[in-house]
Amino acid sequence: MNTSTIRILLALFMIAHGLVHLSLTLVPAPQPGGMHTPFWPGWWRTDTDPAWLASRMGLSTNAVRTAGWLLWMAALVAFVLAGLGRLGLPGLAALWAPLAAAGSLASLILLAFYWHPWFIAAAGINLILLAGIWMHWPASVFTK
Repeated sequence: MNTSTIRILLALFMIAHGLVHLSLTLVPAPQPGGMHTPFWPGWWRTDTDPAWLASRMGLSTNAVRTAGWLLWMAALVAFVLAGLGRLGLPGLAALWAPLAAAGSLASLILLAFYWHPWFIAAAGINLILLAGIWMHWPASVFTK
């Protein structure tokens, strides 16, 4: 696989990872006795999950939703911009790595406060992205 293919795949992966964050705002809240599926709070939602760490911190429901929305939006925007930057979009090309790191950190915080066991893979993805950025690996992704 050549260098430009790896860069394009990484860029598309980061954009997709950001859009997965978007998709979790559309999942319905679990019904009592039903399957407990993961979802994020959104500004249009009134429901929260009492199992979330954020819900158990003594914050108001509005604070739980607002914090989740801000973290969700930060991860989503940072990952999409990082992907566009890695594709070479002017103005973002030099910022893709810091944007990807910011997206990973926002996502990890989001995962911690709004945890669901299905998120173990997402946590792994974020940690691998952070490690790759920190170690500049693979090197071909970081060269011009």
